[in-house]
Amino acid sequence: MEGMDPLRIGETIKIKRIQKRITQTDLAKKLEISQTHLSNAENGRVMLSLKALLKLRDIFECTLDELVDPDRFEKKKERVKRYKLVRCSE
Repeated sequence: MEGMDPLRIGETIKIKRIQKRITQTDLAKKLEISQTHLSNAENGRVMLSLKALLKLRDIFECTLDELVDPDRFEKKKERVKRYKLVRCSE
C-alpha cells in the first residue's frame, strides 16, 4: 500500500453506512465521535482513528483492508475468484 487515501476511505465508509441503512448521527454515536467528524471523514477531510476504524470493521462486518485499501482488496478478491474459476474448470 503506497499510502492511505482519506477520500477513498471516506467514500467506502459512506457506501457501507448507506448499505447498512445507518444514519451519520447513529453511526457517529456508535463510534463515540461527533456527527461532524464522521461527515468530515466521509468527505476525506480527516482520517478516523484506528479505534474508530476497528469499530467500523465490526459494525460493517468487513475486514480492515476493505475499509483502508478498498482498491487493493477488490483486486485481491478478483484474483481469488479467477483462481476458483480456473480450479473448478480443471
